[in-house]
Amino acid sequence: MRRRLRERGYRVLNTWTWMEEVEDLQYDVVTCLNLLDRCDTPRTLLANIHTKLAPHGTLVVAIVLPFNPYVETGTIDNQPSEELGVSGSTIEEQVNSLATDVFPGLGYSLQRWSRLPYLCEGDLDQAFYWLSDVVLVFTKATESEECYNDAAAEIAGGLNRNY
Repeated sequence: MRRRLRERGYRVLNTWTWMEEVEDLQYDVVTCLNLLDRCDTPRTLLANIHTKLAPHGTLVVAIVLPFNPYVETGTIDNQPSEELGVSGSTIEEQVNSLATDVFPGLGYSLQRWSRLPYLCEGDLDQAFYWLSDVVLVFTKATESEECYNDAAAEIAGGLNRNY
């Protein structure tokens, strides 16, 4: 994906060194696509993104739910050293947790979200896996702005709607 984005003219930054690469730059839009469940310090990453977003900037997050973190490098047990803080066991509960607890606590306000299929490479038993990916669009909240609304009703009805 990184190669394809570069070929299309997007600037792709390294997860671990991007803060040094961008120095004082601020961005109108940052995407964080299927990264948080593979990141050792997801809350720190989101806090760093917040500092680099322009006022009222947009953060687009794609995340596989139900949330099951697995850090491929840098840890002995493949678990993140920092918890994202997602609660609930169903997709609906976890989206509500992200929308009302996790992201507002980091200074983001949910604008829209959608659920879509995500196909990933398989293993010896299965050629590919069909997972649920949730794409959430946040804006950088200002101090005077309410960071969230209770998303439970929207989530309950939203999984069966086409947007």
